[in-house]
Amino acid sequence: MSRLWKSLAPHWVGGLGFVVAGLAWLAQALVAPGWLSEIEERSGDVVWRLTAQKKDERRLIVVDIDERSLREVGPWPWPRATQARLVQQIAKAGAGEQVFDIVFTDQRPGEEELAQAIQQNSAVLAQVFALEQGGEPSAGQPGGALDWAACPAPFGEAKGYLANSPKLRSDYVGHITPRLGSDGLIRHVPAVICHQGKSYPALGLAAFMRGSGERSLALQRGESLMDAPWVLTGKNLPLGPLPLNGRGDFRVSWKSHPDSFVSLSASDVLAGRVPAGLLDKAWVLIGSTAFGLNDSIATPFGSASAGLQVHAQLITAMIDGRTPYTPRAAPWYQFGVALLGLMALGLLGREGRRFPVYLLPLAALVGCVLLWVIHAALMSRNALWMGWADPAFFIAVAGVAMGILQHAKSRIDRDRLYIHLSSYLPAPVAAALVSQSPSSAIKASTKQVSVMFADIRNFSAYCEARPPEEAAAVLHAFFSTATRIVESEGGVIEAFQGDAILAVWNGDPGPETSVSASTHAQRSLNAAIKLQEAIQGVLPDPAPAGLEPLSLGIGVETGPAMAGSFGLASRRTHMVLGRTVTIASRLVEMTADLAHPILVGEGLAAHVGAAGLESMGTFLLDGMRVPHHIYAYPLVVAPRLP
Repeated sequence: MSRLWKSLAPHWVGGLGFVVAGLAWLAQALVAPGWLSEIEERSGDVVWRLTAQKKDERRLIVVDIDERSLREVGPWPWPRATQARLVQQIAKAGAGEQVFDIVFTDQRPGEEELAQAIQQNSAVLAQVFALEQGGEPSAGQPGGALDWAACPAPFGEAKGYLANSPKLRSDYVGHITPRLGSDGLIRHVPAVICHQGKSYPALGLAAFMRGSGERSLALQRGESLMDAPWVLTGKNLPLGPLPLNGRGDFRVSWKSHPDSFVSLSASDVLAGRVPAGLLDKAWVLIGSTAFGLNDSIATPFGSASAGLQVHAQLITAMIDGRTPYTPRAAPWYQFGVALLGLMALGLLGREGRRFPVYLLPLAALVGCVLLWVIHAALMSRNALWMGWADPAFFIAVAGVAMGILQHAKSRIDRDRLYIHLSSYLPAPVAAALVSQSPSSAIKASTKQVSVMFADIRNFSAYCEARPPEEAAAVLHAFFSTATRIVESEGGVIEAFQGDAILAVWNGDPGPETSVSASTHAQRSLNAAIKLQEAIQGVLPDPAPAGLEPLSLGIGVETGPAMAGSFGLASRRTHMVLGRTVTIASRLVEMTADLAHPILVGEGLAAHVGAAGLESMGTFLLDGMRVPHHIYAYPLVVAPRLP
């Protein structure tokens, strides 16, 4: 790990991407808090829909007061005697527990009969609290309070309620008050609601206590990192503590598809049309799907689902020990995966050519999808809600920021590389190379060019006799002066060859330009003249004792030449070659013999005119087969002042 950090430490793009992502996350938390949580919750709905199990659930059977029941038995509310008979028929069919998702608020005739049926079968009753909407007590008397001396901190205080008629009493009563999301879906249910100093459990919790024989619960904070922030413990809870979130809510598990629950019409139960053994020792949830009773809620499976589905899911999740929860380690997990994502992006960004920078945002998107997949797997298989939206937002912003920064860095590096490349190669050649892929093929063309060779005579002896630093200073001054003059006349320094330079006019790669041969011939001659005049202030004068004075010989010629790149893709060179280049180099060699510092070939003389040039005659140049007419430019150099 330390080696990995050392490799990432100098990579400023990753660090700056981390800062940008952190600031973006902080900004969204301040400007629009909760929107990432909302995305996370809605993505959880998708997971529930995709992973919901469709297998018959026989431990919990639904007795439904549906539309057919209302047609056959009569409109709701049914007489208390009919309701009592429903309780007795369910018990007769062998049910182990009865849970009512119904509040019996009004006192009606036959109240005693229903109360007796409820007491005989220890049915679990329901009540409703006004938790977030406000309100005043309106009916009945709340029941089923836990044996707590006071209501603990995480649970909310209710302002009103709808409870059962005072005569309908049960040891187990649970509230059916949901926690509505911003989109109206039910994803959480308060485990306990407080009212006037007493604590009232949720219907599912009350049913689970009745079924497990648990009489007393205790609220504790989660101890280990894999515990929920709060847990409900008890001596008889079969699968251990029940996890709650920071507000004291159960997260509803929608693991079972609504079609998994076996539903019986209440009219069939009243008529004794229950399949034999179906309700034997089963928990029975009595509720309604009839449209007229207005008990519909929004769930991940539909915007108008029966309200009893929430309690069915809560109860079966408690039975299986798979109530989803967010462990205390979740923030550390999210921080860790965000950091790992950033490190992965940093490593990809350092790959350079093997991983283009414009793919960094795409890699970040893949990381976000992977986080969602991991979250979905933990959620559906292990009932762990670890969260993914915050680290995914961080990674996404970091990926985009690092992609932009890496692109900017690449542009800066490429510009810097081009500047260096153009200082070692002719600028037009460097510009052409940066836009092409490496190749081992010959890329050259023949053009009409003007060539100037300039060589410092006696420089080898000077280097042998003088310190290297002094010789390097003379050479640097010569190269700098020559470059400035050649470029001012529109030429390009093609190469520095020891103590000589090769300059070319009209040798750019690509098609022929509009510059005429006469024009670039004249400009090359002008450069030769200016260079001879300027070099007088560059070369040492007088010469060091015992050495021949340094002087400059120049040869210029105009004619056809081939310019291009040669060699393997792994090691290439740019050259200008041909008869014209050879003639210019031979003219430099003859400047000492003919005692003229500037010699001109017949090709250039033909373009600029022989006027002003002095004919030196015809010579067979070294290595050439055809004699060549040579001209000299009569340069008059003013003597230096002592």
